[in-house]
Amino acid sequence: MSDLVRRLKGLWILALLTTWLALVQLPLFDEDEGEYGEVAVEMARSGDFITPTLNGQPFFEKPILAFWLEAPLVKVFGVHAWVFRLPSLLACLLWMLILGRFARRHWGPEAGALAALLCATSLGVTVSAHAAAMDGVLCLLITLAQLDLYRAWKTQDPWAERRTWLWMALGFLAKGPVAVVVPALTSFLFYGLHKEWKRWFRSAFNGWGWLIFCTLALPWYVVQYHLMGPRFIEYFLWRENLGRLTGTLQGHGGSVLYYLPVLLVIAWPHTPLLLKSLGEGWRDRASPLTQFLLLWFATVFALFSLAHTKLPHYLLIGLPPLFLLMAQHRHALKHSWSLWLPWFLMPALVISLPFIVQSQARSTPNPYLRALLLQGPDIFTTGWWTGVTGLLLLCALLGFVVIRVHPIPENLSARSLALGATGVMSTLILTTILMPVAARLQQTPVRILAQWSRQHPGPIVADDRMPSFAVYSGRATVNRPAHPGDWVFIRADHLSNLPPHVVLYAMGGLYLVQILPQ
Repeated sequence: MSDLVRRLKGLWILALLTTWLALVQLPLFDEDEGEYGEVAVEMARSGDFITPTLNGQPFFEKPILAFWLEAPLVKVFGVHAWVFRLPSLLACLLWMLILGRFARRHWGPEAGALAALLCATSLGVTVSAHAAAMDGVLCLLITLAQLDLYRAWKTQDPWAERRTWLWMALGFLAKGPVAVVVPALTSFLFYGLHKEWKRWFRSAFNGWGWLIFCTLALPWYVVQYHLMGPRFIEYFLWRENLGRLTGTLQGHGGSVLYYLPVLLVIAWPHTPLLLKSLGEGWRDRASPLTQFLLLWFATVFALFSLAHTKLPHYLLIGLPPLFLLMAQHRHALKHSWSLWLPWFLMPALVISLPFIVQSQARSTPNPYLRALLLQGPDIFTTGWWTGVTGLLLLCALLGFVVIRVHPIPENLSARSLALGATGVMSTLILTTILMPVAARLQQTPVRILAQWSRQHPGPIVADDRMPSFAVYSGRATVNRPAHPGDWVFIRADHLSNLPPHVVLYAMGGLYLVQILPQ
């Protein structure tokens, strides 16, 4: 193993440790992490591993695999944020290793090490795929399915084709139809490009494949339909899946160009290499592997761009082919400034963060957001500035060592090391500064009010916008209109909708109140 590859793997381990140690300490973020966490807690307590519930009500927004992975861990280790995130952390680790192995086989050890490192240090992967949800697991399963699809096409290996059905079946249990639609569309376009329609149809209607898929994926859906009836299909399939394509759910809409800026952000700090690699990939589109990678990304990008409901993390399953293209074209960046641009932008963002929070607190009309952001002075203390200064100096030292040991203009391979060091720097700043600030602003008030509510013997009335409150309070909340005498957990922007009440505790735009007798 070359010295450069060893250094890249060392940076990869450093990035993983930084991410994992930070996520172990951070509280659950609302609403997705709190939602998954509370459903897993209720499943662990009830012992019902068929019908997931949120605050005692059937939860049909997501399939069952997430809760099958999380609930047993809750039983063994208890209720902790890291317990809910562990399946995603392990899935992301496997995801990176698989990408690295594939890149190493096709473009050498340096490309393999860099592919895993680019994946580990991209903003979208760090923030979303490692969360207590199914994004990391889905990315792993779709990556496995897509790479086996390519192997099956290239080698005509029947076992690679059968494994594809296995990964799609597990993905169907993790996130639903998207785990089938993306591989099916990608392979349809790829086989069509090579005028192999008959071969594609033989694969699509393979008897062994359908047997594997139906044996693994369908039993839970059949049992759930038997227990819950048509409302399960209506909510899960028509609303949560097809409804996201044809309608805008929960206000998450956007134009057809929505994912262009999202792509630039979630690939950060490797955005310059991403743009260059897409251009290089287009010029190399005669290569079957490059064709497959471009079609994989284009399928995901087009599918979610045309959907009416849009969220940034939907694009994550389109990132793996881009990481592979970036690893292949790792030397494409000709100018050192494009490699070092993040080293100026990230510290500038950190230094300006207190002023951004203060400015937004003054300008926002939303009373909840205003109260949340007004917590800034309690966070941005002298101690915070001291810690930030130390971390920025550490990052500067890391960049200095890279430049001194491997002058980039003189050594093409050193660009890989610079890319890796840039990713580690960005991950350090994101996980030790930016995410903890977001957690303190949003989630500290939730945790404190949840702990304070434990002294109330009765149920707490709350909507489902901040389900982590139920996780931290140790009991499910009740989602219904408030009655006299009820304790209610509510945000400041909805406080005016309540009948007469007395405030028991307030913090960061969140209130715990008691409804007065009539």
